[in-house]
Amino acid sequence: MDTFAEPYTRAGDDISLDSVRDHVRALEARHKANGVQLSGRIIHVCHYLPVTCTITSIATRDGILSPPPTPPRILSDVPPSPSDEVPQISLPTQPERWKLAPRYGHSAMTSGIRSLSLTHEQLILGWTGDILSPAGPPDGNDADINPSTGERIPSVRDRIPSSRISQEDKDALDVELAHYTDKNALEPETSKPITYLPLWMEDNVAHGHYDGYCKQTLWPLFHYLLWQDVATEHASADANYEYYEQANQAFANRLASVLKPGDLVWVHDYHLLLVPRMLRNAMHSGAVSGVGGENGGDVIIGLFVHTPFPSSEVFRCLPRRKEILDGMLGANLICFQTYSYTRHFTSTCVRVCGYETTSKSATATSTSASRGASVVPRSATGTGVGPTRGASLTRRGTSVKGGAGVEKYVGIDVQGHVAAVTHCPVGVDAERVARDTLRPGVQPKLDALRALYADKKIIVGRDKLDVVKGVLQKLRAFEKLLHDYPEWQRKVVLIQVTSPALTDSPKLERQVSELVAHINGEYGSLDFIPVHHYHQTLRKDEFYALLSAADLGVITPLRDGMNTTSMEFVIAQERTKRSPLVLSEFMGISQHMADALQVNPWDLGDVAAAMNRGLVMSEDEKASRHAALHSVVTTHTSHTWAAVLAKMLLSQINGQNTARQTPYIPRDNLKELYENAGKRLFLFDYDGTLTPIVKMPSMAVPSPDALTALEKLSSDPNNIVYIVSGRDQAFLEEHLGHLPRLGMSAEHGGFIRSPDSAVWMNFTASLDMSWMEEVAEIFRYYTERTTGSHIEMKKSSITWHYRSTDPEWGQFQCRQCQDLLENNVVPKRPIEVLVGKKNLEVRPIAVNKGEIVKRILYQNPGVEFIFCAGDDKTDEDMFRALLLFPPSSIGKATMEPPLSVTLVDNTKEHSDVELAVSPEGVFTTAVGHSSKRTLASWHVTTPEEVVEHMLFLVGETPQGEDLKGYL
Repeated sequence: MDTFAEPYTRAGDDISLDSVRDHVRALEARHKANGVQLSGRIIHVCHYLPVTCTITSIATRDGILSPPPTPPRILSDVPPSPSDEVPQISLPTQPERWKLAPRYGHSAMTSGIRSLSLTHEQLILGWTGDILSPAGPPDGNDADINPSTGERIPSVRDRIPSSRISQEDKDALDVELAHYTDKNALEPETSKPITYLPLWMEDNVAHGHYDGYCKQTLWPLFHYLLWQDVATEHASADANYEYYEQANQAFANRLASVLKPGDLVWVHDYHLLLVPRMLRNAMHSGAVSGVGGENGGDVIIGLFVHTPFPSSEVFRCLPRRKEILDGMLGANLICFQTYSYTRHFTSTCVRVCGYETTSKSATATSTSASRGASVVPRSATGTGVGPTRGASLTRRGTSVKGGAGVEKYVGIDVQGHVAAVTHCPVGVDAERVARDTLRPGVQPKLDALRALYADKKIIVGRDKLDVVKGVLQKLRAFEKLLHDYPEWQRKVVLIQVTSPALTDSPKLERQVSELVAHINGEYGSLDFIPVHHYHQTLRKDEFYALLSAADLGVITPLRDGMNTTSMEFVIAQERTKRSPLVLSEFMGISQHMADALQVNPWDLGDVAAAMNRGLVMSEDEKASRHAALHSVVTTHTSHTWAAVLAKMLLSQINGQNTARQTPYIPRDNLKELYENAGKRLFLFDYDGTLTPIVKMPSMAVPSPDALTALEKLSSDPNNIVYIVSGRDQAFLEEHLGHLPRLGMSAEHGGFIRSPDSAVWMNFTASLDMSWMEEVAEIFRYYTERTTGSHIEMKKSSITWHYRSTDPEWGQFQCRQCQDLLENNVVPKRPIEVLVGKKNLEVRPIAVNKGEIVKRILYQNPGVEFIFCAGDDKTDEDMFRALLLFPPSSIGKATMEPPLSVTLVDNTKEHSDVELAVSPEGVFTTAVGHSSKRTLASWHVTTPEEVVEHMLFLVGETPQGEDLKGYL
């Protein structure tokens, strides 16, 4: 990892919205010209639909009585919006079954999504939310008022249980949503349709998911709060996870039912972190019609996390940490608000799960810019596939003549599936906010505020009353301002508005009230109050009047992602005072708004000094800082954010890891060809193929199922079975030597022992092995400086293992060691350097698994069925050796004598042999994800599945645990 000082945005994104959309069109045109299927649809998966659903009438059904009737609400009872005229409504003879209205909140995300309708058809999938009843509260006093519309927000007693909604009502809601348009969205006539897809969930699942696991576990964790900080001392961090999982599965199932080939899928925020993996599981299993399979993988999944992402030391406290991370890593692209969040996520994947970072290539237009940090690629020595480790992490983007180019992303490698990780800032809908500041109701309230505080400086703060919003710290800093800068006493007021949080916090409310009273008692008088605290939701006119009247904005949360108030403040100030802004450096947008006065909210003296500086700032400096902030806010809008997301997601198509999806091995076809073949050949790697990768190599012992499969296969006289491993002879004989008809190859082809033989043949006997001591000296140097690493000396190779080291330090040292070997030893010695899974191996250049496979096949040309399985780069040599037939070939293949035969048996002449196997009888099988770059024709997901398929061939069933694949 390089530095935290990465820019919040990238140079390639500092362009106009029209330019970004041109890039999107260019990418789509290129993909279509290359034969890539694109549906023209973007599916957004959000926790809520951006629509509230109120059922207007519930008849008596299933013996359930309707709520008692209440007087109907008439239109004149609803306070109109100051900027909107009340529409004339003709009452239908039959009342409509549903009333739909915009859901307020997440306005930046919603406006960004809607802006994409200019270029794409869109589907928005989300939970319906609580179904509401139009009945007003009996006393008319226990409901909130929506500040934007003046309408009543229904209270808890207005909610209708989902079990009471009939299928007829649900179908009617689908019809209503099909014709719904948001009158406030101002969508142009050229817009493409937006389809709303409601998801129905049982109330206990929906609320256990959202109010339980999301708000009591994930939200505090992502904001650096552990659960004892926000709940009772008996709170469990694992409570409600089952509801979280059930809800995510419901989203994935609903999404799978509407997917088409060529769709782009964006999953939004921390409520749905399991959905990418669940959807990929459905695609992998063939549950999604027209998606997946040999020509599948044509649905690209993106995940955008709107919240902060904590450091690995905080995230590792989560009991379900691996499930959450694996769920996220099912996406092709994972995007965060800032570069620092991507670093935290990448570090967490490395440290908590042991995954490795790599580079991922993606298509780009010629004007595209660099995409954050990436690993410098280097050609893979001896394998020809897959990315290799680079020497350092750099930021760059590349382009070639003709308008095509390649962008590099940091990627997380999970069993061959590489998820790209990047960042992209969210903005506000600047045009809409600018329009709202001109609402007719704003100016009268602005004039009233100016008259009320005519001789005072106004400091404005507006936050939710949450622990992380830093309201207490802000009040203490204001008190310190009055104490350290007494000239401001009776000359400045703080107007602090706190809107109700999602969960009540009586303790915090009491602390805020007590601190406000203390400051007012200390520095106020009968005719002056320094702090005006309003715990309420402001109407839109009041809100923008307050922002416009301010002499200083102070927004200092202890931890926050995107804070829209700061951006709205800048836009509101454009036509008034152009006042400065004090921002917390712990906000996701702090790097984005570098011309604000940035502070550490915990340093009260620093915040007080920043307040003073803002209040005494010259007009020229105010204008200069405001101009820079206004340019950023109006350039990086929610519309630009959405367009850049679409561009980045399109760039993943035909990228390094989506160019070819390896199909899952056809079980029934495998069985049929096995039974019809007269002679069969099985070739297995050991680590990662027959046994899972473990922390200590000595712990990788074969399972009872694996031993049963090998025993059954090798005991059949028609079968030839070999283990082709990087292990040494002693290890293989210790764990597999009791199977007499099992052939073995050790040390990546350095040694071979034929079935029914106890003699090992050494292929390195005639080679110069003097290089081993020189390499061992280098490995000892890095072992001394890398705690937890060790050296494994073999007869034909030497391996440096760093699986037990600090993950990031071990990977860094591996790259340094690799560079030293490749630049100083490899040029003058007949060796090659292989980067494996948490190890670095050096071996003779003429010895590899491919040569051994060629020898075995040359000596057994009559085999009619070949099964070869492996999981890492060294196994690609085997797959390459079994590329026996040119494309579309239907004839027989001939084989020249391989080096492994001619060099050892050089006492006689060797001629070409004709192979009996046909193209369909060769099953080269990679262990890992379907998008793993490999020469294999088929794939399985885990070592357990390899064993299960072998047991299936011999008519046995696995006796171990249930098989669990990654994706």
